[in-house]
Amino acid sequence: MPVVPPLFSDAETEYPAIAQWCSTILAGDTARLLLLGPHWSGKSHAAYAGLRQLLSAGYREEHVTVHQAHDLGRNYEPSVIENTTAVTVIDDLTLSVDLVREATGPLKPDPADVQTMMALEAGALADAGARLSLLPRRSWLLIASNLDCLVEAVGQETADRLVAVAEQAELAPRPRPTLRW
Repeated sequence: MPVVPPLFSDAETEYPAIAQWCSTILAGDTARLLLLGPHWSGKSHAAYAGLRQLLSAGYREEHVTVHQAHDLGRNYEPSVIENTTAVTVIDDLTLSVDLVREATGPLKPDPADVQTMMALEAGALADAGARLSLLPRRSWLLIASNLDCLVEAVGQETADRLVAVAEQAELAPRPRPTLRW
């Protein structure tokens, strides 16, 4: 699977935090970025545009790993993070929290087995974030909606670790596209 999915194959950005993240990595240094912003703010677009910039500048694809948080949480093994590449991206780290917070009506409680699975996924993401924050010489970009949701998604201790070692950048909301059926 390509590092940059087809949906983002033409992604470009002039966002300063992404440019700095890329130039730091290309200079051989470690760059860690928490990219924050509400849904539809362009976080994933900006992240993949940054990956495109790295690759276009000659950075090798085999040194980059991209995870969707939902998939990482379901299939997590600590070795995935411990043995990660020089650059790691985790997209939608706060998606499960965002979906609950953005619900427009009352939610029915999930069955016990679903709640258990969701708790295991949250624990896996917290562990992945904590391990990633401690790895030396690893660059990463984590995509989350905001710090409150990050705390809810991975726990206070992990969120504090991530914030302590990362630059933060927040994208402003942009209009949602109009869907036509």
